[in-house]
Amino acid sequence: MTDTTTHSPRVVAVLDMGASAIRLVIAEIAAGRRIRVLEEASRGVLLGRDTFSSAGVIKPRTADSAFAAIDGFRKIMDGYGVTQVRAVATSAVREARNGDLFLDRMHSRTGIQFDVINEAEEARLLYLAVRESLKRHPALKGAWTLLAEVGGGSTNLTLLRHGQPDRSGVYALGAVRFRQRFELRRFSHELQVSLLKRVIANVIDEIRAEIPLHRVTQFVAIGGDIRMAASHIHAQEGDAQAREIPREALLDFSAEIEKLDDETLATRLRLAAVEADTLMPSMLIFSTLLSETAARRAIVSDASLRSGVLIDLAEPEAQVAAQDFEHQVLASAEALGHRFRYDRDHGRHVAALATRLFEELHDEHRLAHRDRLLLQTASLLHDVGVHVSLRSHHKHSQYLLASAQIFGLSMDETAVVANVARYHRGSLPQRSHLPYMELDLHERLLVNKLAALLRIANALDSEHLQKVKDLRLVRGDKAWVLELVGAGDLTMEQIAATARADLFTEVFGRDLIVRAAGVGA
Repeated sequence: MTDTTTHSPRVVAVLDMGASAIRLVIAEIAAGRRIRVLEEASRGVLLGRDTFSSAGVIKPRTADSAFAAIDGFRKIMDGYGVTQVRAVATSAVREARNGDLFLDRMHSRTGIQFDVINEAEEARLLYLAVRESLKRHPALKGAWTLLAEVGGGSTNLTLLRHGQPDRSGVYALGAVRFRQRFELRRFSHELQVSLLKRVIANVIDEIRAEIPLHRVTQFVAIGGDIRMAASHIHAQEGDAQAREIPREALLDFSAEIEKLDDETLATRLRLAAVEADTLMPSMLIFSTLLSETAARRAIVSDASLRSGVLIDLAEPEAQVAAQDFEHQVLASAEALGHRFRYDRDHGRHVAALATRLFEELHDEHRLAHRDRLLLQTASLLHDVGVHVSLRSHHKHSQYLLASAQIFGLSMDETAVVANVARYHRGSLPQRSHLPYMELDLHERLLVNKLAALLRIANALDSEHLQKVKDLRLVRGDKAWVLELVGAGDLTMEQIAATARADLFTEVFGRDLIVRAAGVGA
């Protein structure tokens, strides 16, 4: 029988707390992931002015402005009958020394709980938004496409290969950051431009080492400043609806405005002071990035972090289902592994064996597909600590991964991956281990289950020779038997896996016997 029940659209709100403003979007989400924006609002609050200064703290006066902005937004949300709110904060709060205290006061004062998202989650949400914004545009099908979002605090870059994220990074290139960190207002306009170009060039050197900019043939530009620039360029050319800026037109516009101080820029382009403050640094970043590529144009997208969050809200399973982002997460993990010169063949083989164990034990652990992805990521990267030192490398893996950015993983998921990797060898999880105890109960149980599988999978390739090709679990009343299918003598693998079955026995309540397939009890 067909279910003809229709669900009423829900009204949701997204709040985005950035370096120069707090922004609100209210939307109606109907069946079939249909999103209809009802209202957008923005309030200039220069959190980045405080965070990116030498003190690095959000001052009381700025905090009060943020609280007042949220109070105003609350009235708008109440007017629409908003039933769900997602509030996110990015670099300005993430880097503030008193960011946690500020958000705690925000929650107490306004009732809104903001989540500080990491750079990898920013990249994922922006990718979602761009994919939706340009879903029929040929740029997303190009061999090498660069998504570049320049904000007040940072620049977010994602490299696509045939539409799929290959690698991403967030860099300390931001208009508000530059103004505050280098106290540019002390200098003449000409010296400000010179200093900005020098800093941008230094960061571009860093970007080149991680992203092959010279291969890029499609350049997608994101952000309020580039949209503003596009409107002025197209107005001059009599085509106000175009979404593309020819390469030379963008470079010429950037060269033109870098000659103007903020006051002249605001007057000539009829900009608010805060817009004039960020336009020139942003255009310097965009034009420098574009110049490094082979792209003949910049495609201006109306995507934003807020629209990415809306897509997440429209499809609740998007955050927890691995299918859509599995390739991207694992590609990002491998890119991170290359940075630490990991043994790729060993990492991939351990990940494959861990995945087989996960599948064989699904009826026992009852974990989700997303948890399998976390196991695969930890398996790929469990040995990155060797880059620091072979001695206690499992501990080095933990802290390297805890501070890493893996595309598509939240901070909580990254913490789980780091802890799973930490327990691939050595002692079992203990209450004296602070990174483990910082997880909540659900996450600690997840770490125990995944680490139990990783310890055995890693032991089955203890010689890094990939001799074990497959495995099968045979359940008995008192003990379970892990049968190995492989090439050559598997004695070493049997011994190593048996020695590492301690956590497995704790988690699943069964002793584990490891033997080659076809060998009797």
